[in-house]
Amino acid sequence: MRKLENLKPKRVFYYFEELSKIPRESGNEKAVSNYLIETAKKLGLKAYQDENLNVIIRKDATKGYENSKGIILQGHIDMVCEKELESKHDFKVDALNLIVEDGYLRADATTLGADNGIAVAISLAILEDNNLEHPQIEFLGTVEEETTMKGALGLKPNLLTGKYLINVDSEAEGLLTAGSAGGRTVVINFEEEKRTFSKDSYTFFMLGVKNLIGGHSGMEIDKGRMNANKILTEFLLEVKKNFDIKLCSFKGGTKENAIPRVAMVEIAVMKKELQNFRNKLIEIMKNIIDKYISIEKYMELEMFPTDEHSKCFSDSFFNRLLAFMTEAPTGLNTWLEAYPDIVESSNNIAILRTFDNKIHIEVSLRSAEPTVMDELTVTFENLSKKYKANFQVTKGYPEWKFRKNSLLRNTALDLYNNLFSKNMEVTVMHAGLECGVIGVNYPDLDMISIGPNIYDVHTPKEKMDIKSVERTYLYITELLKTLK
Repeated sequence: MRKLENLKPKRVFYYFEELSKIPRESGNEKAVSNYLIETAKKLGLKAYQDENLNVIIRKDATKGYENSKGIILQGHIDMVCEKELESKHDFKVDALNLIVEDGYLRADATTLGADNGIAVAISLAILEDNNLEHPQIEFLGTVEEETTMKGALGLKPNLLTGKYLINVDSEAEGLLTAGSAGGRTVVINFEEEKRTFSKDSYTFFMLGVKNLIGGHSGMEIDKGRMNANKILTEFLLEVKKNFDIKLCSFKGGTKENAIPRVAMVEIAVMKKELQNFRNKLIEIMKNIIDKYISIEKYMELEMFPTDEHSKCFSDSFFNRLLAFMTEAPTGLNTWLEAYPDIVESSNNIAILRTFDNKIHIEVSLRSAEPTVMDELTVTFENLSKKYKANFQVTKGYPEWKFRKNSLLRNTALDLYNNLFSKNMEVTVMHAGLECGVIGVNYPDLDMISIGPNIYDVHTPKEKMDIKSVERTYLYITELLKTLK
């Protein structure tokens, strides 16, 4: 018996379950891309797979819609792969373990992949259904949206013929997105030759912070959630006030578009200070937990011994890194002037990694206004110079500008009111959407973004409202029918 066979719309959840069996982390989309091509063939539809593994599936207009403007249903086929620390799930080979609970669909200790598997599942169900009325439909499934936007950036002009694009990568029902922020990643590297510290004189410990809420660094950046890399920095500074500790490694965060939930460091402490160190550390842990427990109610600080390393960075290197991490901003930066409750710009100190003699930092910048993006970039460039670190800008994607006149948006708003007897809210999203990138080669596209209620995306607590999916599917099929 299939886990989701009793859920409605039946074929939407059938395809979602099929997708959940296929590992599809960003950069590992070949299997899911091939699945889409094979599914299109089974449905007797024309399909195209480009060199980046993007997929386009085309279905002809139904009777009476032959002269209507074509519609593109769009979503990305990759997912963010996050899991709880204790989870043994292997995202390279394992199917997701789906759980239906209290009206929601979630996965066991991992991300669900509703971002953006639900767009793919809804589109396949629509393509399959020969009883629907609609103009020509093109489904566009893109790769690596969660990391580099490689699929959208590599999409060639003249492949798509539709004039309207419905992106199904939003996570709040009743909210129509008509613009989004651009994004950019900056990389900062601190480099220095480590030196060996005798294990006869030093004991090596792992210190860490875990169980923070985390979340999508676009969607949840204004909710005050703490960054594990910043909390661990604060923790280390308190420890250094009392003890001469050495830094061996720093590891925090896993994805540039996720607020870090976990961060760990390996440090060395002189053995003669060991008893005092343990006692004082417990006090420091308690003080920091008490400080943030109202925000991060599940936060834990931990300490455990390790003998993994004996090489550490110098004190001056350690001090420069901590000073940089203390001064570097993270979180919300500015609000949109035209929409004062919408974030204009932010940054997320997303990833810290230690590679031999280097500590590598990745910071994700977002802004709906290019000049503000440049200002944020300069901020991190200047901090890098100040603390003698190497700086570079590695990748980015454009913003999606709000369109003053949009027939698609107006039609979508009217339909929502007619179907559900309430108004749909219009917003400009702070998270990056592929609409801005696709619009570079298809500047005349009239675009909107919608989707069902999905909560805690990019975290293992991700869950999707089942009834919301049913309403969203009805809404999209009716919108296709209305755009005659």
